[in-house]
Amino acid sequence: MNMFLLSLLMHITGLTLAAGTTLVGFLVNRRFWKFYTADRMKALTVMELGARLPAVIGIGMGLLLLSGFYLMFLTKGVFAEQIWFRIKGILVILVIANSFFARSLTKRMKFLIAANNDSGLASLKQKVNIFYIVQLLLFFSIFVLGVFKFN
Repeated sequence: MNMFLLSLLMHITGLTLAAGTTLVGFLVNRRFWKFYTADRMKALTVMELGARLPAVIGIGMGLLLLSGFYLMFLTKGVFAEQIWFRIKGILVILVIANSFFARSLTKRMKFLIAANNDSGLASLKQKVNIFYIVQLLLFFSIFVLGVFKFN
């Protein structure tokens, strides 16, 4: 079996898993806010359903990184000299950094909801939405760079 193609398949699978689960997280987040004002029990149920999504995103990112390093090993670093790859690497680092930012937002949101304190939730909702939009744009850019590979 061709290890390059297998690694490439794992790389694409990891990226798709991380990006697709982020999209699902965005949709779950929108559903949560829709229910939050009308029926808090439904909103908390939706929040609980989305609680496992970061682990799936982490698995996808891990698969993406491991297969990416192995691809670099197999190709002896030939892609590292190309501008599209360098930009893609920076975007992957931004995705990871943005994920840490989202973790802090999620903790604050859970704390405010548990304390039944709605005063800071409006700005928090906006920040979470901005996180998802930025994250999805980063993933889209990574897909575009991986497909077109401009120099």
